[in-house]
Amino acid sequence: MIRKFFKQEIDYGIASKNYVYMIGFLCVLFGVTLFLNYSSVQETHENYLATIDYYEKNGLDVEADLESSYDVEEFDGGGIIENPIAFHRQMLSQYIFAASPEYTLSQLLESSVLYFPIVFGVWGLILATNDIRFRTIKLKTVRMSKKTFVLTKYLSIAFSSLLFMLAAISISFVVGWIMFQILSNNVPISEYKGESLPSSTGIFNKMLFGYILALVFAVIGYTFGTVFKNMYIGMVAIIVYMFLLPNLGSFDLKNAIYYFANQLFDFYGVVNVEPPVETNFVISILVVLVLFIIAYFINLIIVQKRSSFES
Repeated sequence: MIRKFFKQEIDYGIASKNYVYMIGFLCVLFGVTLFLNYSSVQETHENYLATIDYYEKNGLDVEADLESSYDVEEFDGGGIIENPIAFHRQMLSQYIFAASPEYTLSQLLESSVLYFPIVFGVWGLILATNDIRFRTIKLKTVRMSKKTFVLTKYLSIAFSSLLFMLAAISISFVVGWIMFQILSNNVPISEYKGESLPSSTGIFNKMLFGYILALVFAVIGYTFGTVFKNMYIGMVAIIVYMFLLPNLGSFDLKNAIYYFANQLFDFYGVVNVEPPVETNFVISILVVLVLFIIAYFINLIIVQKRSSFES
């Protein structure tokens, strides 16, 4: 019975082209990350060449400073770079590595911290509000129990979230490869690219993080849609929480996300995430698990208490 209703959910997502729209939306966002990294390589290369030109015009020893270390002193309103030529050379090599196919998957998954709350939050809201908007919930709950209805929605979220992530990453990887070939024609990659930089963890763990992050915000979006019966309230709530409110500490979901992101990713490219505060693996995983459990029971209680004929 559940399999039949689950298939109906998937068939609707395909027929309505919602799947195509969501994958396209995520690809566009991933494209922004790829473009920013592409631009960073070009900009850093220009800065490096400008510094070389300055050295040559003033009779300075380029090789000596390239072999020396650099230091960056940051303060409010700016900063000072000691030995800028070595700094630009190091950053150029790092950005080239980040733009390369070797690092593209990690780069895309790093940006999931920024994009997945919005993309999958919206998807959860769509799944929740479409049944209310088109008044199909009464037809579905006549044919199945309300508990089965909620479970089917969760299975749909799990399947579609994985599909969106894998499809968008695959497409974006190909786009990233093409962009790197174009970049190779504009910047002498082989001259600046150093050895591969170390990775904190394997790609499977990074993919698992991305998938769980997608599930978390799809469930949050679905819960907001169920509670408020309105897509825009939930969307504003997610944006305000992720991008405007400060990190609230150990038991904040955002802090748990920052913890796992900093454990798994190296952030060699243009994406960066602030460090977590006062947390560890056990606290962070409990925050995520408790959120899933609370969200499930909220959805189940509301759907059971609310009339199927209520719009």
